[in-house]
Amino acid sequence: KVVVQAPDYAEGWNKRATVLFMMDEHALSSADIDKVLAIEPRHFGALAGQGLIHIAAERWKEALAFMRRAAAINPYLAERETLIPALERKVEGVPL
Repeated sequence: KVVVQAPDYAEGWNKRATVLFMMDEHALSSADIDKVLAIEPRHFGALAGQGLIHIAAERWKEALAFMRRAAAINPYLAERETLIPALERKVEGVPL
């Protein structure tokens, strides 16, 4: 309901994207994340979410790019310490 009633409210789209991701509806989740980022390009949670979608699809370079963008905005992002280095190794061809 919130995305219909308040289509310019980024967090409404983000919450729906999270639920869709948890339902394994990654394409729909990604589309909602695109809307979040159109409204608020610095939404680090949405950027990290897009990274997780790319991880699920084994698109490592894209996942790394989104995670790096999220970490650049939020230096305290938990993924900075573990997930980003793991993705860097994966992109370089080193097994995780």
